[in-house]
Amino acid sequence: MSEKDIPEVPFSLEKIIKGMPECAYVFSNDGKLLAWNKSVEILSEYSADELKNIFVSELIYKDDMERVVEKFVEILTGGDDKERLIEYRIQVKSGKVIPVIAIRSLLVVDGNKYLVGILIDISKIKNDKEKLNTQIAEINYVKKQLQDYYHGIEKLNQAEIELKDRLFFNAKEFSNKLINSLPGIFYVYEKVGDKFFLKRWNKNLESNLGYSGKELLNMQPYQFFTKKDYVKVEQAIMEIFTNGTTQIKAPIIYKDGRQVPYFYQAYIFEDKGKLFFMGVGLDMSIQDALERKHQRQEREKRKAQKILDENKRELVATALEISRTSKTIEYALSRIDDILENHTESGTEICNNLILVKNDLKLQIKGQDNWEIFKLRFTEVHKDFFGRLKINYPSLTKSELKFCAYLRINLTSSQISSVLNISNEGIKKTRYRIRKKLNLMRKSSLEDYIAKF
Repeated sequence: MSEKDIPEVPFSLEKIIKGMPECAYVFSNDGKLLAWNKSVEILSEYSADELKNIFVSELIYKDDMERVVEKFVEILTGGDDKERLIEYRIQVKSGKVIPVIAIRSLLVVDGNKYLVGILIDISKIKNDKEKLNTQIAEINYVKKQLQDYYHGIEKLNQAEIELKDRLFFNAKEFSNKLINSLPGIFYVYEKVGDKFFLKRWNKNLESNLGYSGKELLNMQPYQFFTKKDYVKVEQAIMEIFTNGTTQIKAPIIYKDGRQVPYFYQAYIFEDKGKLFFMGVGLDMSIQDALERKHQRQEREKRKAQKILDENKRELVATALEISRTSKTIEYALSRIDDILENHTESGTEICNNLILVKNDLKLQIKGQDNWEIFKLRFTEVHKDFFGRLKINYPSLTKSELKFCAYLRINLTSSQISSVLNISNEGIKKTRYRIRKKLNLMRKSSLEDYIAKF
């Protein structure tokens, strides 16, 4: 398509785009930028002359280009994936990469296709709330949940709403299509003295809030908010008339009394000597629900970590208690041996009793590792430890698995020696056998490797 074949953007459509909040734009069917507002120039760092007829692919970060262009084509060709909300990155003139969310709609005016969109800088939304999304996966989840919602906008009736005072944009068919295809709610208020009266809105505002067109006409902003929330909303409205634009998050009251969180962006404009502000509002209830879910998961995660830490401490304490008990028994045996050696001629009955006690202690120390109790507590903390070791190294014996378990909780060789009732030389031999079965290099740490399981 040559430059002369590219359809011009209808004048009133271009006028609306230039006044839209944040970044608003219109692309042609073949991906050329036809109209935009000042916010696009500020964000992209390109001048108006540089942006003229620039292609959509020239503004997208290279790693996201294929995916975004594919979505662009699917919307224009009416593919199955008519996703209206997409998250990606743009690369501005200076080379800086900025994450954004784009909300797009397809308009057909006089047989010409236009892709109309709003671009929201995610970092700006993050400044308005603690976090917009916690990880990309959750953002994708939000998009999936909202897809049906925004797809339903396309099916709304785009009939004109008659206004008492007609504004410049309700005269032609494409204006109605534009307003009613905008995501979320759209509104226009006229400033009369120190009051503001609702003069124009889209079908979403009616369907979402539950009011009829007659009820909405000339309603004032305070009627949609609680007294507490309207204090903040009123300040934002005043900011529109001092700074030209504003953005705010506040719950709006539906006709049935429900309060739903919305993110609003609005700007000032003047027509025929009258002052207005217009903007869009996006339902943030799903994002807020995900944020609450994330916070709940974080609390549960911290609680689980606390329990895990306590279990680890108990596990080590159990092993050390076994070690101390073993040492106590060993000491008792040593003392009995000393007594028997130094009193061989004493009463035979006493010596025989000591020998019986000694034999009992020897039997006890052999079964003193309390392995089943320790193993039960160990698997509560390290659930798959034994299973993963056995799958990867099936030649490990039961005693070697025990040894590995004590290494996993960072017991020293001396402590393991007491728990398992083996000598230091036995410890060295066991370590050697395990290292050989694990195929560890000489410089590799056995403890570090075991800690991976």
